[in-house]
Amino acid sequence: MKTKFKNTYWLTQINQQYKFVLCAIILGLLSVSCEKELEEEVFSAFTGDNFYTDVASAELGLFGVYDVLGTEDLYGRGYLLYYHTSTDQERYWRQGRGQDDDLLSNYQIQESNAWVGRVWSRFYDGINRVNLLIDRVIPLRDQAEENQITSDLDAYNTVLGDAYFLRAFMYFQLVKNWGDVPLRLESDITLADLQIERSPKVNVYQQIESDMLKAIPLLPNASQVSTPGRINKGAAQAILARIYLTWAGHPIQDTSKYEKAAEQAWAVISSGEHELNSVIENPAVGAPFDHPFPEVFKNLSENVYDLKESMWEIHFSYIGDDRFDASTVGVWHGITQHTRSTFKRGAPRRHPLPTFLASFEADDTARRDWSIAQFEINSSDNFIAETNELTYGVGKFRRYLIPTLSPNNNYDVMNWPIVRYADVLLMLAESVNETLENGGALPGGISLSSAYDAINQVRRRARMLDPNSPDVSVDLTGGAGETFRQQIRNERSWELCFENQRRPDLVRWGILEETVRQAGVDLAADGVDVAADYFPAAEVQSKHVLFPIPFAAEISQNPAILNTDPTNNGYR
Repeated sequence: MKTKFKNTYWLTQINQQYKFVLCAIILGLLSVSCEKELEEEVFSAFTGDNFYTDVASAELGLFGVYDVLGTEDLYGRGYLLYYHTSTDQERYWRQGRGQDDDLLSNYQIQESNAWVGRVWSRFYDGINRVNLLIDRVIPLRDQAEENQITSDLDAYNTVLGDAYFLRAFMYFQLVKNWGDVPLRLESDITLADLQIERSPKVNVYQQIESDMLKAIPLLPNASQVSTPGRINKGAAQAILARIYLTWAGHPIQDTSKYEKAAEQAWAVISSGEHELNSVIENPAVGAPFDHPFPEVFKNLSENVYDLKESMWEIHFSYIGDDRFDASTVGVWHGITQHTRSTFKRGAPRRHPLPTFLASFEADDTARRDWSIAQFEINSSDNFIAETNELTYGVGKFRRYLIPTLSPNNNYDVMNWPIVRYADVLLMLAESVNETLENGGALPGGISLSSAYDAINQVRRRARMLDPNSPDVSVDLTGGAGETFRQQIRNERSWELCFENQRRPDLVRWGILEETVRQAGVDLAADGVDVAADYFPAAEVQSKHVLFPIPFAAEISQNPAILNTDPTNNGYR
């Protein structure tokens, strides 16, 4: 007889902020006082079989899944900072110290790297939680449908929409970073189930697509939700467009998916639920560097929700000392700010390259200057010019604009934007061009002019013009082909810089290694000591399009994972 392992791990791992919520839900059942935090032993009494009983417990379980994305391992710090740096746009702050973060960030990667293991484990932690949620909520949903309890049926369907999306999203992060990965889709597992091989990438993408197509019809429109921390229909369609573009590119190169990407991006655009935020104003702080700054990024600092453009964000509610639900956005990914300034510490781990600064078009200085901060804040709260061009800051994420600052030097409350409407417009332009270039047929209602209109909206807003008013001095014109392809790639680089899209773009375009090496050549020509200040140029190899399966977190417990690839993505 097989031994079953009930997936109760997540119940013992829910962050402190959810303990009080759980206490309120089970008060009537357990007669436990909520005057103080529940003891950990209380959680051990719950299993997936008896925890999920109603809509409230289903929604609490969903919070536990979302909570994984905001952990320090993922978008709170590790996955956010270390997996997306060292491109032609930016360098990691530390070179040659031998710490796991700088080794990972500079293409000096080993399967023993702790951050490789932490991120891998945390995504699978989230998948374990969502598998349990799906398995237990489906019977509750079916019971509500049978009993014709409409309010409960709608609530369960909404939870399941989020759940299917989140499982797809987490598997997407795994497959694009590790290639073939184990597909684990059930909550009740045997010991044998833990010893499984990697599933082929195509199978993983097919599962992702299946989950996304289940999720989207169940999700509300953006106008029906009150927070960017919960996924909405348009944001899910945008992420699905991103998934299809990645599937169409390297290494799988299923070019039929370009048409599907265009279809999803167009669904977002034609919904009328989303648009570019064209408000760009002087923030009235930071003279003489208080240049025009877009409201879409200022909103991140002020916790103002703008789902029309910032379609889905990883939400952080942290203001405190214990680092639960804490963000390094604006602190370790932002502008240099002296610890003794009233604006608190800013210690960028990722610095824009001077060659990237020089790449912007001559009339694109406003977007350049709000993206790349050529200043810092000293101990006297003065905004002063940054004299070292290798230590420019990331200007989009400005801690000094947060109204109520955290007392912690290294962590604060700023959300992380996963997808913006500007990205949707650029994905439409790319998917249309690539569909035509690969002999495909555009979905109904979409044309090449749709692609040019989309990219031109982004270009106009960057120059502080009305996105919807044509301007011959700014707008691109022409046909499909290589020229338009390069224009789209350039526009993605400028518009989405430092939002963690550059490395995945270079990988799916099949040009990561050559682009990073060329960045080293360009920096050297610019007078930079590349050997000392840009390690990636010498370290990057073709294998670095993927990361190694971690030894401690997976291989040591599941040796079968290397059966189909004993080289571990080329790292052995």
